[in-house]
Amino acid sequence: MEPRPAALYPLILLISSTLATDIGAIDMYMDSYGTCQQSSFFEVHDEGYLVHAKGSGQPYQTMRCSLRFRAARDQQLCVKFNNFVIDDCSVNFKVFQESQPIDFARQPKEECLFRHYSCQDSPQIVCSTDRYLTLQLYKERIDAQGYSLLLQVVPKTMKSAFSDEIIMSLWMIVGVILGVVIVIVVLAVVIVLCCRKDKHHGRVLKKKNSKPRSGAQGRLLETGPEPSAPPLDSDVEMHHHILNSYGQFPNEPPPPYQPKPEPV
Repeated sequence: MEPRPAALYPLILLISSTLATDIGAIDMYMDSYGTCQQSSFFEVHDEGYLVHAKGSGQPYQTMRCSLRFRAARDQQLCVKFNNFVIDDCSVNFKVFQESQPIDFARQPKEECLFRHYSCQDSPQIVCSTDRYLTLQLYKERIDAQGYSLLLQVVPKTMKSAFSDEIIMSLWMIVGVILGVVIVIVVLAVVIVLCCRKDKHHGRVLKKKNSKPRSGAQGRLLETGPEPSAPPLDSDVEMHHHILNSYGQFPNEPPPPYQPKPEPV
């Protein structure tokens, strides 16, 4: 990639600053030796900071510049990349999240590296997970000129984990209550429908069983079958019974008993 002419960088920086600068923001320069030697945190308030970095090849520049920022306890830090141009791949921009305590006499450790950008990268915004954030510009050559950066460091209210847990717990409780209510309503509807169905079925059976009969069939069910002949006299009935039961046997007495002859 062809490096952009160095004469265009002041113009690009001026236009970006005009478009993106917030009123009251504090300007900082990562090419300034005095700024890079700061031995304390830059406290970030609502107005934030505007961080400039432009490769000019001046002798007062540094090869490594680290700026450490700190927000309020309930805030996190966000970096907005209003302009990010790196044509020289020997230039690196790093974002660190250092753990406490921080040794200001030393550069940030690589194990705390959060983001790393170089040539052909086009970051938009990055936010820390806590109130601390360190920005570092590292050049492998002190005379590197192919870069132009304009960053905006602003605070952002951080949602606490405790609040998130409370919100999640409330949603879970509401979900459980709604589930129980829905189950109760469904069961009540099913029970009501079943009761109505059974009641309707009983009414139908009762109507069928109690339906009045008409004509001869109704009179037959009420009074029973009528006899086809007048009943017989009781004595005549007994006489016929005796005749039918014993009339098959003879009236003569049995023959006398004779012993069976013994065999010769």
